Amino acid sequence: MFSQTRATEIIGKPRSEYQCNHVVNYILNGMKSVGGLAHDYLSYGHSVDTPAAGVVVVSSDGVHVGIFVSTTEFVHSSSTRQQVIKVNISQLRFVFPRGYQLRQQ
Repeated sequence: MFSQTRATEIIGKPRSEYQCNHVVNYILNGMKSVGGLAHDYLSYGHSVDTPAAGVVVVSSDGVHVGIFVSTTEFVHSSSTRQQVIKVNISQLRFVFPRGYQLRQQ
């Protein structure tokens, strides 16, 4: 189950500690190893059109994944910044340049 507290806890953690799937796994399940790899989230729950807290965003090619913490912000492990960051929805097209899906349990 989605936890805003867990999301806040890991912002700023190094990418070496939290790969993208670890971020989503931890925020949803409380453990980095419980959940799936990035591509596994392509079949997570069902597709939705609107972002909301707890909605997973996964690249269309299954290479990267993040999770919304509100209707306007999501958390992911940034390869550029080498850490877990929270970014505005306006960054979706840069973080997921090959397209993305929104998935919810």
